[in-house]
Amino acid sequence: MRPLLVLLVAVPLSAQTTAPVKYEISIPSPAAHLFHVSAEFPSRGKDTLFVSLPAWSPGNYEIQNYARYVRHFGAKNAQGQALFWDRFDKDTWRVVTGKSDRVTAEFDYLADTIDLSLARIAGEFGQFLGANVFLYEERQLERPAEVRFNLPAGWQVTTALRGGGNGAGPYTAPNYHELADAQTFVGKYSLDSLQVDGKAVRIAVWPTDAYTTAVQRNMRNALEKIAKTENALFGGPPYDHYTVFFNVIREPVNFGGGLEHSASQFDIMPQGAFADAAGTFGDFMVPLMSHEYFHLYNVKRIRPAEMWPYDYHAEQYTPLLWWSEGVTDYYADLTNIRSGLWTTEQFLDNTAQDMQQVESAPEPWSEEDGSVATWIHEVFVNSSQLYYPKGALTGMLLDVAIRDATDNRKSLDDVTRALYTRFYQRNKGFTTADLLGLVREAGMPDVEGFYQRYINGREPLPYDSVLAKAGIAVTRKTQSSPFLGLNAQPGDSGKLVVQGVVPGSAAEAAGLAPGDVLLKVGEIETRPDEDWGVKFRDRYRGKAGAPLAIGVVRGGRALSLSTQVRERTQVSFTITPAPSPSAKQAKIWRGLSTGSTGN
Repeated sequence: MRPLLVLLVAVPLSAQTTAPVKYEISIPSPAAHLFHVSAEFPSRGKDTLFVSLPAWSPGNYEIQNYARYVRHFGAKNAQGQALFWDRFDKDTWRVVTGKSDRVTAEFDYLADTIDLSLARIAGEFGQFLGANVFLYEERQLERPAEVRFNLPAGWQVTTALRGGGNGAGPYTAPNYHELADAQTFVGKYSLDSLQVDGKAVRIAVWPTDAYTTAVQRNMRNALEKIAKTENALFGGPPYDHYTVFFNVIREPVNFGGGLEHSASQFDIMPQGAFADAAGTFGDFMVPLMSHEYFHLYNVKRIRPAEMWPYDYHAEQYTPLLWWSEGVTDYYADLTNIRSGLWTTEQFLDNTAQDMQQVESAPEPWSEEDGSVATWIHEVFVNSSQLYYPKGALTGMLLDVAIRDATDNRKSLDDVTRALYTRFYQRNKGFTTADLLGLVREAGMPDVEGFYQRYINGREPLPYDSVLAKAGIAVTRKTQSSPFLGLNAQPGDSGKLVVQGVVPGSAAEAAGLAPGDVLLKVGEIETRPDEDWGVKFRDRYRGKAGAPLAIGVVRGGRALSLSTQVRERTQVSFTITPAPSPSAKQAKIWRGLSTGSTGN
């Protein structure tokens, strides 16, 4: 319960939403890694103003509490006189207006972290997400906004916001949802653009020299094919302009990924996974851009009812992220094969990798449970990440089942388009019952049974029986491999720090504990900038029971812990086209891989 809402009910809504909030973003000293933010709010008729920063950003299902990066908060009236303020809760400030018609809140925002939903200033470059820096007044999310920039000489601005003129602004947003969703680059970086389906697609890459001539050629080619293919599914792009914001990281990082927005995507990749010296993309690049672009439709517009509208204060639990994220992964894969960016072999190999990830989970879990648990990022089962590959596989199985039942007259494309037209275009979210109803309408038999067994339930997905209907053969191979049983992440020192230990594992038998700094496992040095786990498995495969020493630092003291190599059994998959498919099987595969129905 938030009692401040009661305090604000008496103020007429029309009086609060007509005048815009006016923001200014500046960087007085880039070396200090601080954005300075000014926000001027209309306050006529109010004794008290409640202003907040979001606790999370849509698409990144993790509480970040952006207010923790705020420094030097202050407020003043229209005459520049300081106003009394205090904290109302973790992300809300309460300002006594003194009957002023306008109240300006100001603060510095620390921007020094490499992350998909956080702000960063590095040299002559800065980037932020609207949710990081733009305060909003409680209960006034529909109020429009104007944003101006006051930046060092020679700096440019690229933002998902509208307008801009000469770069300083004003940029505009019709409401806070669009403002919070706006990714922005400032400073010196490469900026390119192309036209796809009559709309501009911009490419902003930092650092500038990462966008070489060869990278430019490959990125423009990939984005044009991705955008055309995915736009065609929905009848055209839903934006005036779209921007791919890209950070290429040359510091040690152990992740890469992207975050979707309603008219942009922000991607982070280590240099080695971005492109080589010849401009050839890493394996994850095309799937990443396809996935984030499809989010334009699925989750930014086709959205679970539990997230319509957004609540920026707290978690918004939904059982449908397996659809929002996992089926988006499936459509990214379809995009890649339908556009010619992938071969049939690449598509099927990727499907086999998804199966491998899902079947390697140490215990059964349901996609709906994983969707809800995403907010806590479980250490062991980690179903909050596995709903990506399992959701992708579920999407593929639903697609094949619909095509088989209707002799390829209908497909999952029809379901996805219906979600777009009947829910997003009617300004509402969808429920699980809505989704199942559309799948049933598309012609799939026993939809409820499939849902209860494989989506809400924990039965193994029926790869073999369903994929065979599309002429796809699944081969399984069982093998044992060494399993250590720990989760270690890079710490502040750049070393791997143990976060958790799996019960009954070799790591637990050795006595590893959270906080231990991991140095060596047997003969393998554990470095955060390489996949030491692969080296460990290769070195100790087939040596179950052999002595194993684990080197750690605990409380500043070096220790050598003793255990034995333990193995666990895993199943690997190979997926290939059936050698002699029937006419119907061939028709279903052709329909799936080209986006067609009928004959």
